[in-house]
Amino acid sequence: MSIFRKDKDKPVYPVETGEALQQAGNGAAEGQVQPDEEFTDINEVAAESSSTSQNESDGMEEIYSTHDKRIKYKRLAPIEEEAAAKRKAATKRELVRGKLEFSSSGGFFAPEVELEAEIDPDAVVSEEVIEDIRDVKSLRNVYVQDIDEIDISLDPMENLREYERRATDKERYEERHTAKVVVPYQSSGEKIVARVPVYRHDSKTEKIYLKAGKFTEVVENEYDEYLRSTDPTISKNYHAMQKEIKPRQSLLFTLSQMAQKRKEEAEQQKPEKERQEVRENFDEEPVPLQEKKPSSVGRFFRILGTLLTHSFASQSAKQKEKLPDYNSREDEQYVLDDIKANIKHLAIHTAVFALIAVTLLVLLIMIGTLNDDTRDSIGTAGAVLLCGINLLLTIGMGIVARGYVVDGLRPLARLKGNTDTGVGLAYLGCLLQSIVAMFSAESFINGEMHLYSFVAAFALTLNTLGRLLMALRVKSNFSFITSRSPAYAAKIYKDEETARRMVSGTTASKGVVAYQHVTRFLSDFLKISYAPDPSEEVCGKVTPITVISTLFVTGMYAILFQSIPGTVSALAVMLCISVPFTALLAGNIPMLLFSRKMLREGAMVAGYPSVRQFCDTSAVMVSAAELFPKGCVRLDELVPYQKLRIDDNLLMAAAVLREANSPIAPVFDELVQENSGRLPQVESVIYEDKSGLVGWINGERVLVGNATLMNRYHITIPDRGVVVKNRQVTYIAVSGQAVATLLLRYLPSNISMPQLQRAENNGLAFVVSTPDPNVTAELIAEAYGVFYRSVKIMPTGYANTIDEVTSHVEETSRAYLATRGRVASLARAVGGCIGLKSNITLGIVIEIFGLVLGVLLCATLALYSSVARLSIVELMIYILFWAAATIIAELIRRP
Repeated sequence: MSIFRKDKDKPVYPVETGEALQQAGNGAAEGQVQPDEEFTDINEVAAESSSTSQNESDGMEEIYSTHDKRIKYKRLAPIEEEAAAKRKAATKRELVRGKLEFSSSGGFFAPEVELEAEIDPDAVVSEEVIEDIRDVKSLRNVYVQDIDEIDISLDPMENLREYERRATDKERYEERHTAKVVVPYQSSGEKIVARVPVYRHDSKTEKIYLKAGKFTEVVENEYDEYLRSTDPTISKNYHAMQKEIKPRQSLLFTLSQMAQKRKEEAEQQKPEKERQEVRENFDEEPVPLQEKKPSSVGRFFRILGTLLTHSFASQSAKQKEKLPDYNSREDEQYVLDDIKANIKHLAIHTAVFALIAVTLLVLLIMIGTLNDDTRDSIGTAGAVLLCGINLLLTIGMGIVARGYVVDGLRPLARLKGNTDTGVGLAYLGCLLQSIVAMFSAESFINGEMHLYSFVAAFALTLNTLGRLLMALRVKSNFSFITSRSPAYAAKIYKDEETARRMVSGTTASKGVVAYQHVTRFLSDFLKISYAPDPSEEVCGKVTPITVISTLFVTGMYAILFQSIPGTVSALAVMLCISVPFTALLAGNIPMLLFSRKMLREGAMVAGYPSVRQFCDTSAVMVSAAELFPKGCVRLDELVPYQKLRIDDNLLMAAAVLREANSPIAPVFDELVQENSGRLPQVESVIYEDKSGLVGWINGERVLVGNATLMNRYHITIPDRGVVVKNRQVTYIAVSGQAVATLLLRYLPSNISMPQLQRAENNGLAFVVSTPDPNVTAELIAEAYGVFYRSVKIMPTGYANTIDEVTSHVEETSRAYLATRGRVASLARAVGGCIGLKSNITLGIVIEIFGLVLGVLLCATLALYSSVARLSIVELMIYILFWAAATIIAELIRRP
């Protein structure tokens, strides 16, 4: 390391080479004064006495050169030796005191230090201390007296030129107060991360004191002072891309704040016992953390508040439009929380309605089992008490179900209805009957009339249960579409004429063809999931008719029997029998079961709109590579015809097969792996119908196909006595010469086989695009066990259409039906939609038939022999029978 001392009145010249030092020594011996004599070596300060005595003996002084790393000697005049000794003594005192001194040449102004993200070309960097540091530049007009530990070596020639350039103190003063932005030097191949502004003191400073070995700390402190400066020129020239540093927030201050924050976080993570011990050590009183345990009373009131403040009523069309849908990935957590909240509230509502229904049933059993002696003993007061309990339970049920009731009655203003309309009317009829029963309690206790609040509670339980099943289905499907796995959206091919030609000759009766392609986002998920099913649509049409029938029967009963309690009871029983009890269950039970089954098979069906979208599908687009994926095509035997370049020729065939997405391509995977996964680039490839592939690689023609293709291009296949034995034969030829014969066996996918068979049973056909002439309709039908007329191999033109639409990537697609890319899952889901529609339709027909028959029977019995014949037992037997018939009919033939 080179350390230099500059006398006040003499210029500084560098000692550059060993030869220069030798010349200087020779000049001194001859009595000539050389410029190099002004430099003295202080690298061995600790051993000063020994080196001085040795040098005095021969009149030489050690000089250490940073260039050739050798010690040189030169002779000194007696006066200069004395001056050098004084300088060394002063340096020793400075070292003992622990300070180093930077001083300006003139002594009037503070040194100017420029911190730049570059290395000055003339700077000499200490290899021992900072050999790995890049962003260092020499300090202009600054002189280091004596030190071994400093990590920057100054260039004295640059100091001399700088001193001569700054002639007067006035120029230096003006230059110091002139705004200056340092542009980093950008060398080739290097990237300058950020610029560092010029550093100058705000006030006059003659010296900066630096402790030995603390250069970095002092520079950091000085730079922090610079950043806190209020000088507008500093803030103006500060780099725009740097973060704004607030006043009095230095680097050390920021680091201390971060350390304090980490300390507080670590303190919070400690157990309370340790925190108390720490506080006791500091003579602080521990403050125990009191965790409030929720009491049973508080939990009860929270549940009650939930019941009173939230109601997941059925959504009308306007309400569905206001639903916050899943529009982007950022909405994932919000929508998921909303779905979970709906499930929670619906589960609570279902449990509450079921509890009320059981309580009412127990009350009715108690009333029904009373004998004459017991009735006489409890008297009127006991009868009123029982009817009062019934009234309280009915009112409590209405408070929880007020949303359902209001939403069900609202459409009646337009003579329409929904699945909640019948339930709401039944509740109002039962509430009115319960109020009237308080004034004629003995009639209801003696069996002359019956309370029907239990029927309304049972209807509400089934209604909320259906909605709960819907919410569970939505949650399961939502986890599918929010997964990071690739999603494929199912679509219907829009060109009806082309679709009709595709399915001609198959068992399909309509030209409706489904396919799938990659999509980046599935939209309108909630809108599709919560859309009404046919049962709600049917209820909207049937309910006004049943209301009119109920009013007619009630009016006739009032005229015939002229009894207010009897008329109210007739109204209540007619409204109860008119409720479509399985309106929501008939659609949501099969949808939930089918949806969860599809999720296990890699597909998602959002809701009934998905069923309506794909229920008329007659065929599905399929590629041969999807029917016979990797592992389903096996190579039984390879018969080579050449020994020269056999591997290269097979790699060329593998490249052509992979480019055409042939199911044979995976057969060559091991060969490709041995070649480090590299395949030659295919220039072009075409598929000739029922023959094979013709490709070009590096000007050579590659043929992969059957004997028809080889004969067409005049390729002679040597006779090697190959035995086929129910195996498919594929020939490979390169540059007009036969290369090899492949004996292949095509096996079905065990996962896809049952799905394709179930899809075919639901009436689906398969239109197949293939670049492999071995894949025929007969081969597919035999492998997968389907009817051969359900499979059609597309010619090249239609096959290109299939490949084009299935390879399309769409940014956003509607979330009707989605898969993970397996065509078997698509076929299974589309076929399931066909079967599901017929099942739901059958359930609705049974439900409506039971409803109409129940209205007619109740009306006949009420008008013929009063409402006394319509007890709660007979009514519930009838309701349960038709509800079970509806659900069982839908589940007998699972799609």
